[in-house]
Amino acid sequence: MANVPQARIGGIKAYFAAHRTLEVYPTGLRRWWMLLLTVMATIVLFYEFGFSALIPLWLPTLHFTREQFGWFLTAAVFLSGISAMYGGPLADRHGRVVVIDACLAVMIILTFCNLLMVGFWSFVIVRGLMNLVAGLAWGALGGLTRDMSPRVSRGAAFGLLTLGAVACLWLWNEVPAWTLPIFHTWQSQIIIMGIVAIGLYIVVFFCLKDLSPSLRLTVMDSEAEGSAYEAGEPMAQVPGTATAAFKMLLGRWESWALVVGAVAFLTTAITIQTFGPLMFTEAYHYTPAQAAGATANFWLINLIMLVPAGLFSDWLRVRKPITVVLTAISLLLLIWWVRNFFPPLSPSALGAITLILGATLASAYIPWCAYFSEYLEDLSPALQATGWSFFQMIYRTWIAFSGPLLLWVAVRYGWDRWMWVMVAGTGIFLVSQLAVRGHWRPAGTAAQVLGQAAHAAGR
Repeated sequence: MANVPQARIGGIKAYFAAHRTLEVYPTGLRRWWMLLLTVMATIVLFYEFGFSALIPLWLPTLHFTREQFGWFLTAAVFLSGISAMYGGPLADRHGRVVVIDACLAVMIILTFCNLLMVGFWSFVIVRGLMNLVAGLAWGALGGLTRDMSPRVSRGAAFGLLTLGAVACLWLWNEVPAWTLPIFHTWQSQIIIMGIVAIGLYIVVFFCLKDLSPSLRLTVMDSEAEGSAYEAGEPMAQVPGTATAAFKMLLGRWESWALVVGAVAFLTTAITIQTFGPLMFTEAYHYTPAQAAGATANFWLINLIMLVPAGLFSDWLRVRKPITVVLTAISLLLLIWWVRNFFPPLSPSALGAITLILGATLASAYIPWCAYFSEYLEDLSPALQATGWSFFQMIYRTWIAFSGPLLLWVAVRYGWDRWMWVMVAGTGIFLVSQLAVRGHWRPAGTAAQVLGQAAHAAGR
């Protein structure tokens, strides 16, 4: 009986190897179609954060307070960071699509399980499980995005991946805005978004494919190299356990510097996403509409700049210099803002600041994503999903702890004091980029990278 689960896993892997695996590297429109399917999967998996429009309806009907919701969010996001630790090694060892498909199916089931929520603890169970499942899948999504993007188009690919998460937040606000006046209940929104998820999942399930292990473990510099590739022995050995995978990754200080720096940099985006309207209404006494407008400026330009920023870094074939320059601009803007936080800025001045800040943050972050992905490739192509799981673990842990810390600082010392934390996070990111040596010039070709990896392995 002990062999039954192992036999079942083997059967699933055999099915995916036969029907859901590409032995030839996709090029042209087919490769971009695979990336678009990854965006669709991201939209569904980001349902964990699809709650902002429903909170005003949940609080009275499920009988819990804002404070209880805040502590739930802290615990749930922290646990999802832990689950991300396990998802990446699974995707590196068994493939990306099998993990994505399984997590999508569970996420859709849990979406409809929202209809079973009758109180706070049923809410905690259902939404908490959604956070765990999403954390488990994020490494696979990052790994698959890398697999389907040679280095010459890596930036645009990660711009699309991030666009999927932002698109999910837009859907969860736009759909209720149109349909709540008609159906009036939060249950109606769950049904509508659940049907949307099923439609996306059907397309992803039947169309999204994985690369064969030999293709996955090969560094592709361009589509031409991918189309000319002939299957051979994998160039990197897949770690046998999650512990082994993380040991390879975390044993290098550069991995910590890159990830911790990037998460610190995202403090500004986390703050504006979650507490922007509250900060502007309390500190500047804006009306809710004015505060929402300033926040919307940040996310609108951020959304617009994601893919162009990636395309620009692809065109220049460098990542680090773009990130460093734009991070420095963001740092100067934040320092000016915090030094002129009071007296209150006019709505037009604040709108201009958030607009510029949203553009520079997005334009600095997306090249970093491509840069980090290439760093992982240089370390070992077998660690791609594990590396992105590590990033998600640190990112979600910081979200969990920064929320209560932010509110404590704002209440006790004022919002202008928290602005210095945003400045410090941006400064940490800039220092981390300068501390990691190299990467100022275009990355070498795939052949050079693999040669260096083989040489390092020989030592």
